[in-house]
Amino acid sequence: AIGISLVLGLIYLIILAMQFPKLPLRAKLIIGFIFLTVVPLVILGVVANNATRSILVDQIKANILETSQAINADFQVFVNAQRSAAGQLARMPEVVAYMSLPQQKRAGSEQEHLVYDNFAEIAKEDMIFIKSYALVDLNGVNVLDTILSNRGTSYATEEFFTSVISAQKTYVSGLILTAATGDRDIYFATPVFSESDNLIGVLLIRYNASIIQSLFDQYNREHQAPAAATEYSYLVDDVNFFVIGHSVRADLLYKSYLEETDPRASALIERGAIKPESLDSALLGQPELISHLSSVESEPVAFRAPSRENDGEPAEVAAVRVPNTTWIIVTGQPVSTISTLTQSQTEDTVRTSIIITVFATLLALLVSSLFTNPLLQLTRVAENISAGDFTQRANIRSRDEIGVLANAFNNMSSQIQELVAGLERRVQERTSELAHTTELSEKRAQQLQTISEVARYVSTEKDLQTLLPLITRVVSERFGFYHVGIFLLDETGRYAVLRAANSSGGQEMLARQHRLEVGQTGIVGNVTSTGTPRVALDTGADAVYFNNPNLPDTRSEMALPLTARGVIIGALDVQSTAQNAFTEADVAILSLLADQVAIAIDNARLIDEAQNALAESQAIFSEYIAESWQKKTSAGILGYHQTLSGGRVITDLASAEPKEPANGHKTLEIPIRVRDQVIGKLDIKPVSNDTEWSEDDLSVVQAIAERLGLALDNARLFEETSTRASRERLVTEITTRIRGTNNPQEMIKTAVEELQRALGASRVEIVPQKISPSPDQ
Repeated sequence: AIGISLVLGLIYLIILAMQFPKLPLRAKLIIGFIFLTVVPLVILGVVANNATRSILVDQIKANILETSQAINADFQVFVNAQRSAAGQLARMPEVVAYMSLPQQKRAGSEQEHLVYDNFAEIAKEDMIFIKSYALVDLNGVNVLDTILSNRGTSYATEEFFTSVISAQKTYVSGLILTAATGDRDIYFATPVFSESDNLIGVLLIRYNASIIQSLFDQYNREHQAPAAATEYSYLVDDVNFFVIGHSVRADLLYKSYLEETDPRASALIERGAIKPESLDSALLGQPELISHLSSVESEPVAFRAPSRENDGEPAEVAAVRVPNTTWIIVTGQPVSTISTLTQSQTEDTVRTSIIITVFATLLALLVSSLFTNPLLQLTRVAENISAGDFTQRANIRSRDEIGVLANAFNNMSSQIQELVAGLERRVQERTSELAHTTELSEKRAQQLQTISEVARYVSTEKDLQTLLPLITRVVSERFGFYHVGIFLLDETGRYAVLRAANSSGGQEMLARQHRLEVGQTGIVGNVTSTGTPRVALDTGADAVYFNNPNLPDTRSEMALPLTARGVIIGALDVQSTAQNAFTEADVAILSLLADQVAIAIDNARLIDEAQNALAESQAIFSEYIAESWQKKTSAGILGYHQTLSGGRVITDLASAEPKEPANGHKTLEIPIRVRDQVIGKLDIKPVSNDTEWSEDDLSVVQAIAERLGLALDNARLFEETSTRASRERLVTEITTRIRGTNNPQEMIKTAVEELQRALGASRVEIVPQKISPSPDQ
């Protein structure tokens, strides 16, 4: 960026030098003065920037080393405390006595119970981070553990066991993962010596690895860093280079800096520490960092390496080993921080240079203005007047030739300004009148277009549940009203019930079935009672207005009656957030809209009534057909069966041909319908197994089934008519014979005989009944 700036500056200077002879006198004075000021400032800024950068690099290295050593001191205190506690436990007489027992006498012994109880009691003191206490014999077998399921586990190949056996001193492990259980552990392993100082076992204290992160969190709380700080610290082990604690990036915890090709990564998979499918996410792949960390011994090491904390950006790093452990404290600072600080210093220098340059420019302007200001002022005034700004005046008080010329310019500008101002005033008046007329015309056109659109909806949509919300939404959007609602009178005509609304408050009222008493409550109640439009230009001053908590922003309201065939069926309610929002023209326009809505509602109700009547008629007719055919079926003949050898009538289900196995026959079943009522079916079986039913076959059979249904229903109707005629004729004949005599006994005898013969009954009796007198007789 600096190189580009220098090149551009050089090009600018060359161009400026070429144009310098053509510049005005004032510009030449200013440029010369600025040049003599800026060049020394640039040289001084470059020297200061280089010196600052060198100092900042040394300071950052010292800071990160100091941070690493401070964190190392905290962890050293922690490690020493845990080593001391482990050593005291290993020297407990109960532990020494138990581990001194022969192997076959340990299980169930009194010493075992005593040691277990002591360990369990100690474990209660830190149940968050200490998972268990265990004793391991010289063969690496867990012989006693506060977690009973761990007993018998072999640690013979674990480094924390082999290191204690070989060195006979306390060993602090790195991170030990168990992928199957998700455990993340750290072991403090301490040798157990007999009374004769012979190694007889190993005491294991198993910690939750999160204790390391808790120490980092505690350090962060005690050493609160500034919000803009970019320094970071973390702890790794030098075995598998797992991140066990981190000051800023918790997402890197328990991940290793190993590469996938590293043999140690394969060993982790074989041990079950990492699942093969999660290898990519568990390994961070920082070979350069591992190379530097592997060289860390007792002395701090400083180096530069890529940083995962800053997406691979190089960082200045300081690493310190925690004594008597496999842990390494690493502190880093992105290299970009140095550039940022240097840039900040450079910006300060540039700002200072700019301030100096500005003062130099102001001084140059002041000096040059003494010579050129009168000429420049007169030139500006002339340019502004030629551009149309006749308010400009030349403020030159000199009495020389330039002063005379300035006065002439001022007089000319005043005369032209008066002339133009009069013309502009007349044009503005005409434009304002035209704009007002145009606005009114556009508003009326839009309102009429809305009414036309609503009329189109009315003609195409007959469902009130869809039509009414659509009308409220369109009217609200096109007219810009806060709330539009449609009220319809209930069946009693006592209440006006809200049926559709566009606003959120209206939706809440719909949900609770909002209604207003006709003639009693609100403007809507008044309109549905009187049938006259009502407008409240100021709802706060209108006595009839109903203050609705769901519509708190209403300032004016208008309600129009919905009248169909001379009957009030509801009201159109329109509300606005502005006072005096409605004019007489709005009332006229929205009255047309209300008439359209009323017609739509009435038409929809008539259509709904007609459809209900038609559906009821169709249901009764279908029931009649089903009942008639049910009686016909129970009367005798159930169907007809026809084959190549002949046909026969089916009078009961038992006489019907039994179902035969398919044997490849493709039976065609076509329902026989009468007015959408199934009264039977037509079963057709082909003669040959190879027969395929075509579309033409299906069409022919379906056409025959339709005509068969009509013919059967016509026959049924004819039969019912004939039966009814025979019954009426028989009744007429019996009645005629009864009326042939005036003797009551003969009438009774004739009636009995005719009924016995007509009904085929073996016995007919007429039993007289004694009429009891009424209570008042």
